[in-house]
Amino acid sequence: MSHLLLHFDGDITNNHTISLRSLGNSLVHLQAAVNRAHLDTRYGEVWKGARLKHEDYEETELWSRPPQEGGYVIDFVNDSPRIKKTLARMIDAITPAVEKSRSKALATAGSLAQQSDLKKEQIRVGIIEPQPLAEYLPTASQMPYGDRAINKEIDLLIGVVRTPNAGQSTVELQIGGDRSSTFKFNRIQSENFHALVSKRALGNPLLFSAKVMELDSKNRTSRIYNITTEREIKISFADEQSFNQIKPYLGVNVPMSFIGCPIYEGGTFDSKGGDIFFISLA
Repeated sequence: MSHLLLHFDGDITNNHTISLRSLGNSLVHLQAAVNRAHLDTRYGEVWKGARLKHEDYEETELWSRPPQEGGYVIDFVNDSPRIKKTLARMIDAITPAVEKSRSKALATAGSLAQQSDLKKEQIRVGIIEPQPLAEYLPTASQMPYGDRAINKEIDLLIGVVRTPNAGQSTVELQIGGDRSSTFKFNRIQSENFHALVSKRALGNPLLFSAKVMELDSKNRTSRIYNITTEREIKISFADEQSFNQIKPYLGVNVPMSFIGCPIYEGGTFDSKGGDIFFISLA
């Protein structure tokens, strides 16, 4: 029997009860993490904005058992072979992130705009050369985006112990199936995990060919159609000057060639639908 167990303890509980807000938020993100792991194991990948199909719902159902004593404890079970693979995928994603968050101090990379200035200078002096996206794609799976997608939901789940009123509370997640693991977080451990999975950094520059679909001048972003991957993606810009460079391409049937850097989130990048930071026109 496969199972997921959540154990809340400390100031966020009261006489073996927990608030609807804390429990509801945690359960939403626990189910979302299961969904991401299922998509990754069933389809071989998970991409930004991916959603379950109708037939996926039955394979991601876990059923609650009566709450247990000890702070507040609730667990969910399912005996299907598919859910075992899904839960094992969750363990594979969470374990290295927890280990890294406990053992390594995270270096501050600066804002994305500051990082883009460094990339521009490295291109100018010949330290790095932009690589065509088509050449980059075969290597993109070396850092699976599925890890980031799962850990993003776990981070939101354990955020319950980062709230101002959480005090010395803890949240524990037990995952059981063919393999079993237990992950326990207090405030500091939750903050370290958050710092790791939310860290954003620019990858090496790539050459893109795209059509501009829409512009958002307020947020200095744009939606483009990536001709290579045939997906719509978002681009961000460092300043108004760089944003203005692509305006002539809006609404015209002429592809725009540009240099951009993939935005890595938690050390991973969705090669098909991930966000890009604009460097310059090519």
